[in-house]
Amino acid sequence: MVAATLVTGCGADRHGRARIAVALPTDSGALTAALRSGMGPVADSLQFDVRIVTAGGDGIRQATQVDSFAAQRVAAILIDPVDPAGLGDAIARANRAGIPVFTMVTEAEGERRVVSHIGSDDRMGGELAGWYVAHRLNGGGSIAILDQPSVPNARDRVAGIRLALTAFPNVRIVASPAVEPAERQAASRRTASLLAVDQRVDAVIGTNDELALGALDAVQASGKSGVFVVGFGGAPEVRAAIAKGSALVADVTPDPVTIGRYALLVVASHLRGNRVLSSVPVRVHLVDRDSLPAQ
Repeated sequence: MVAATLVTGCGADRHGRARIAVALPTDSGALTAALRSGMGPVADSLQFDVRIVTAGGDGIRQATQVDSFAAQRVAAILIDPVDPAGLGDAIARANRAGIPVFTMVTEAEGERRVVSHIGSDDRMGGELAGWYVAHRLNGGGSIAILDQPSVPNARDRVAGIRLALTAFPNVRIVASPAVEPAERQAASRRTASLLAVDQRVDAVIGTNDELALGALDAVQASGKSGVFVVGFGGAPEVRAAIAKGSALVADVTPDPVTIGRYALLVVASHLRGNRVLSSVPVRVHLVDRDSLPAQ
């Protein structure tokens, strides 16, 4: 059996299969379904005993689940964190128990405690968003970014946006307010404030889809037809807004099926004793109204 070459004894079930614990934020939704779809064939191929739990969006519950897996002495723990800042202690306890921890989709704070993070190439996503906005503005205009400076993914996205815009000196970032926590209503209020002042804003980039949807609400309420919005995340509501021709015109979309597949492959490689990358970026793509039918 393949799994017999990966682990023996502790961390294996009675059939010798490596027990891999997976902690996901929710039990439903497109992201969860896609991650499961990506992990399934790899688990079958490697004969992993993959045990998936969901936290119902509750960070405390997820930390308890991680502790439970550590007590069960699984071979490895793979987490998509509900609360990136609140999971550090649980990860540290798993480390002390000698269990390797991996994250996917969302990074946890204190990455030194995590063997590897498998997630979207957020810097690449930022570059795509910056390039798209600059070209839509014909190389000149003013941009506002709804930022989340405490979130690693968002920091990478903003860095990518800024890098892309270095090729467009006439496209300026005129505001980058922090919207934390990243709530739709807060994003709407902040965008409304930006649109109410004399400073011209031609485009708003939300560093996740909740922020983009909040920006869309504010743009629609303002009646300003020339302002457009770009988001990150691939949420169904965002795709619907793009499809119907709203001011939300594009979205940088992850590939959660590939993230799920790569995540288990990285775990397998580590358990074989190989050195794995601390960060495994997965390509993203940008969708707009023209490209949606092909998705």
